[in-house]
Amino acid sequence: MIDLQSHHASWAEDFAQEAARIAEALGDRIDAIEHIGSTAVPGLLAKPIIDIATRAARLVDPWSLESEITALGYALHTSGPKNHGIYVRSMHERRTHILHVFQAERWEHCNQRLFRDKLLHDATARARYSAVKEAISGFVDGREYTAAKRRVIEELLNEERHDRGLPPVTAWDK
Repeated sequence: MIDLQSHHASWAEDFAQEAARIAEALGDRIDAIEHIGSTAVPGLLAKPIIDIATRAARLVDPWSLESEITALGYALHTSGPKNHGIYVRSMHERRTHILHVFQAERWEHCNQRLFRDKLLHDATARARYSAVKEAISGFVDGREYTAAKRRVIEELLNEERHDRGLPPVTAWDK
């Protein structure tokens, strides 16, 4: 069953600790690290998985960082979006962290960051998303859970994109 939990203040601390490990390992090959995903949004139900976005430094290929990232205990995630590097860290066969590595030129308009921003500044959007998550929290299959959220994610993401003067997109997840 999908494990949704009320927001924990410790998630911000977990992000900060993991961000420091990543920054130390990757050095100047990345130039930004942010907490994304539901655990980054106070008051939102979330799976207890810390989503992290990093921006590869200019002229650094995000996929060239694989050996350093896997040395931190992450594994390359090969399913899902192909427009950025995705790495998963697990403990006892349960995901604990997902690291997204974006090309520098994709950072500013990256869906994951825009969606997080929408949820942080729009209480109505947060309530809409939370209601959908709560309604489908009994799902067992993660892919079904993700598919069931897709419509509201895309609507909220495209509201944020519109507010920033960006064209709408079809979202994979966010």
